[in-house]
Amino acid sequence: MTAYLQLKTIFKRLSHLQYTQRIMQWDEAVMMPQGASDARAAALATLCRTSQKMLISKKTQALINKAKEQGGLSSWDNTNLMWMEKQYNNAADIPLHLVEEFSQAGTLCEQAWRQLRPQNNWQAFLPHFKRSFELIKKIAEIRSQSLQLAPYDVLLDDYAPGFTQKNIDNIFSKLKLTLPPLAQKIKARQATEMRIEPQGPFSIDQQKALGIKVMSALQFDFNRGRLDASHHPFCSGGPTDVRMTTRYDDDEFITSLLGICHETGHALYEQGLPLEWIDQPVGAIHSMAMHESQSLLIEMQVCRSKSFLEYLLPQIKAEFGLQPAFTIDNLLKVITKIDPTNLIRVNADEVTYPLHIIVRYEIEKALFKGEITIEDLPHYWDEGMKKYLGLTTKGNDKDGVMQDVHWPSGAFGYFPAYTLGRLIAAQFFATFANQHPNYQDNIKTGNFAPLRAWLKDNIHSSASSLSTDDLLLKVTGKSLDSDYFIEYVKQSF
Repeated sequence: MTAYLQLKTIFKRLSHLQYTQRIMQWDEAVMMPQGASDARAAALATLCRTSQKMLISKKTQALINKAKEQGGLSSWDNTNLMWMEKQYNNAADIPLHLVEEFSQAGTLCEQAWRQLRPQNNWQAFLPHFKRSFELIKKIAEIRSQSLQLAPYDVLLDDYAPGFTQKNIDNIFSKLKLTLPPLAQKIKARQATEMRIEPQGPFSIDQQKALGIKVMSALQFDFNRGRLDASHHPFCSGGPTDVRMTTRYDDDEFITSLLGICHETGHALYEQGLPLEWIDQPVGAIHSMAMHESQSLLIEMQVCRSKSFLEYLLPQIKAEFGLQPAFTIDNLLKVITKIDPTNLIRVNADEVTYPLHIIVRYEIEKALFKGEITIEDLPHYWDEGMKKYLGLTTKGNDKDGVMQDVHWPSGAFGYFPAYTLGRLIAAQFFATFANQHPNYQDNIKTGNFAPLRAWLKDNIHSSASSLSTDDLLLKVTGKSLDSDYFIEYVKQSF
């Protein structure tokens, strides 16, 4: 057996361990009894250590070097070997005990967040959060030395390969100049419009039934996935076992429905990956930036459109009956309302959403440069919200610094992937619309098969075989260009 084939066996086994870890994390967030918290954290830590030990073994290193010397591989196999080496290099210098400690601290921190966020109890949460952050910062600093990158750039590369603070700063600078005046202009126009909010209660069973109808229309394969509820919507599992969640509120159904639309976009990406490469690095999703592009394309470009509401309205009436709010024009006003007073990122409108991300990005940069500390976060969060959105979260940490699950779970560097993904989504969708000028007629009738096929053929099937830039060039003919998103906002609103 050649060195490369031996590597494929090793990485196949690693993929099985990673899949097991994701299912354990899904269960921990959705179904696990609270009394199992410590045991689950310890088990996940052991699983992470076991995976890390297999990845950074001397055998893996020797096989990578030998496979590179042997050559003769196909394009996909060469890219697969490149990802194998990158994963090895990212992990090689991190002590096993540190991997184990960080995994356990992150799980316990997330569990504390679920309990303490509703209580608005930042002080009780702080020790858990501080411990988890200290460990991820230490890991980033170790990796930065071998990779010759700034610690924060190391983390950014985990979620958006090819992007650094330098090019993200350039992209975000343009958005900071463009979006605030656009949001104010749109808000002023919308202030003259009549809007009727849907009146609840809306039963959770009916909300779930509506969500499942939409998922089915969007081509989600329930034979390879499921929908549940959690504190924070997410998508996990793998291509043959996608675990989606949303969260419900009896008083309104739009948030849960749009959450389902968003997570279905993630799930379609997973289900569209090439099964023949399912257990290899090249066959995995490319990055969280690309993953978010697929969820945001479905949620924002498709499910917030008038065409989609024409399909959706009969489904809404079938579940919730008749009321004055249930007209296409009125619901369009509700789901496209610009609300700069919204404190919550996941509920933000799509014009001000990137500003919520910029607040988090600038805090993360300062944290990893040592300019601010974990204890300072509520203050700097409040300052960022005042600066970009004119809002204050002073004394309201549950809707401020504690609102997201990402930091409690240790996912620093993730947030920029949302806005990068939104820009990528706008560019992809503009290309799709140009190639399918009658796509709206299909959406109105609930026929999402042409869109699903286009996404699978052009994006999902590429998996990790191309870089973000190469895929954008192949599909759209251009590198990433924020003008697609800005033009979309101007036309849509």
